[in-house]
Amino acid sequence: MKKYIAIFAALLALSACDSYFDIDFQDQANLQEIFSKKNTTESYLAHLYSYLPHDEDTHNGTGYVIPRSDEGLFGFLGYGPFNKLRSGDYNTAATGDVVQYNVWKRMYVAIRQCTIFMDNVDLDREDTPTAKAAMKAEARFLRAYYYFCLFRQYGPVIVWGDALAPESAEGDKLDRNTVDENVDFIVSELDKAAQDLPYEIKEIGANDSWTGRATKGAAMALKARVLLYAASPLYNGQDGGRLTGIFSAKTNIDGKQIFAAYDASKWEKAAQAAKDVIELNRYSLCSSTGGSTDLQKAASAYQNVFFERWNSETIWGWWHLGIGHSNGGFATWIGATGSFMYCTIPDFPEVTTSYRPLQAYTPSLKMVDAYPMAASGRYPVIGYQKSGRFNDLSKPLVDPLSGYSATGWEENYTQPLDADWAPAFKAHKSTVGRDARYYSSIVPNGYYWPSDKIKKRWTSYKSSSATVPVQKLESAALNWVGYACRRWYKANTAFATGADFTGAQRYVYPAFRLAEIYLSYAEACNEKADRDVDEAITYLDKVRSRSGLNSIRDAYSEINFNNADATTTIAGVTKTNKEWLRWFILQERWCEFGMEAMRHYDMCRWLRAEDEYPAAAWTLNMASETYEGVYERVNNVMPMDNADFHYRDYFYPIISTQLAEMVNFTQNPGWE
Repeated sequence: MKKYIAIFAALLALSACDSYFDIDFQDQANLQEIFSKKNTTESYLAHLYSYLPHDEDTHNGTGYVIPRSDEGLFGFLGYGPFNKLRSGDYNTAATGDVVQYNVWKRMYVAIRQCTIFMDNVDLDREDTPTAKAAMKAEARFLRAYYYFCLFRQYGPVIVWGDALAPESAEGDKLDRNTVDENVDFIVSELDKAAQDLPYEIKEIGANDSWTGRATKGAAMALKARVLLYAASPLYNGQDGGRLTGIFSAKTNIDGKQIFAAYDASKWEKAAQAAKDVIELNRYSLCSSTGGSTDLQKAASAYQNVFFERWNSETIWGWWHLGIGHSNGGFATWIGATGSFMYCTIPDFPEVTTSYRPLQAYTPSLKMVDAYPMAASGRYPVIGYQKSGRFNDLSKPLVDPLSGYSATGWEENYTQPLDADWAPAFKAHKSTVGRDARYYSSIVPNGYYWPSDKIKKRWTSYKSSSATVPVQKLESAALNWVGYACRRWYKANTAFATGADFTGAQRYVYPAFRLAEIYLSYAEACNEKADRDVDEAITYLDKVRSRSGLNSIRDAYSEINFNNADATTTIAGVTKTNKEWLRWFILQERWCEFGMEAMRHYDMCRWLRAEDEYPAAAWTLNMASETYEGVYERVNNVMPMDNADFHYRDYFYPIISTQLAEMVNFTQNPGWE
């Protein structure tokens, strides 16, 4: 993209205001000069993309929601902002580690810049009317996307509409718009953008170096996500009364109810928006490009989502945001090995580089438990016993029909994926027989790391006999959990020298992909008033089938999904059949999008985080002196506080610097 997202010095001056609602005293002649030329107009457009959130960046970006949720448990970062976020030890103060995740002002600056571009792009004398219309539509799409980024983090926010903040905007008169006003504006903007956006950028004369610009499909996919959120209980007042009163009681300074009462028709709108994307018939799930066994073929198809750039499944994504890194600035590509892999791979002695592997970016035990069994197609762990409010991850509620065993060993086990050269070994039964995504995303303790450059078994425990010994548990560079993350590691990639960590792997981050649309459509079909269970299952099964799983009806033949109100009990858990299908769809979203910053928003919009997140820092027993002893689950090895979550945590607070400007602004529930 040739620094496509580079920030232009001349453009920065245009956003140099003290607050997001201040008025820029713009130099009109300068604007006319910038927008009169093709190259400077396009540079301004590129600048608008520089505000994209970094959902792939779990440390400094909006990917912080991965360790905030229950799918990640990160070692060397555990003492800083992640520990505070997990434990709920943060507040509205404008200082401290956690404040780095406050995107309020940045998003409003981005929104302002998009509006300036839309107001002036017609001054361009060197582009065709079609190209200018498309560029204006891109800015409109990005503005809607930045509003959505605020909406998912803070709930409904201030909507300035199709203009710059008015000169009369005064801080003490500002308050948030309602949920419906937010959603209606974002959706209407996306509908307008879709009219002028191309299906492919070549339609407006752009070449491949501009791949990643917004398209019609991107606008429609974002609309589908926004409407799914809008239909969900957090925004739509449907939670059995548990939190409705807290949120519905919120009114803004104009006396409007901020959170709307339940509206069943919103699920129908969400279903239709997802179906509209499907019916474009322009996208398809990634397919297999290798492998000899069914599992290997399924894994190849799933891995291609990341490893095959701009594949048939990716509707829109980003790849070159120009982001740097605190210890070298090498992450100019999304997914460069420097930004992902040095935090995940084992610290084998063979790795001789200044970028010492930290292997502290790990899945949680709950993430490990989530993946289904390949043979039965059933999700093995339905939940956990509780100790008070807290989940006891050493006591899973195991589905006896799944084929899963939480204990025991399998001798002479052959690793099923990406290690054909590896000899048989002794594997814990909990790691055996899982689906293709499990082995594509996780390397359990005792497995061979999938690299024919090293051909090394990863065993990690507190003994010199381990290949990666755990000698000092207080070390910052340590996998505390006992499972390694390989979600972004392509098998047999070298990582022995510094050059391997400075750009050998370059990935596209799939911000929107077809699997999400399928599962969103399935969810909405199950929830809408005119419930369509056959459609829901058809599209749920499309995603399951890509991973080698059988139909959900075959996997759970005891459930009559069409009988919504009848109940079924699995592993001691009783739900209505509609609730079971909802649970399966959300579980499938978790497995399909593991470590892709989606789990947290799903748990929040369904108001499930209060039940799902609270837990101690459960890990394997990395303090064991034997490999066999590792597979005991303990909560006294990793020195982190208990994860906790309360109703206030469904939305990030409006921090004090913003509230100092907006003294009558309605704060999020629980942060008053």
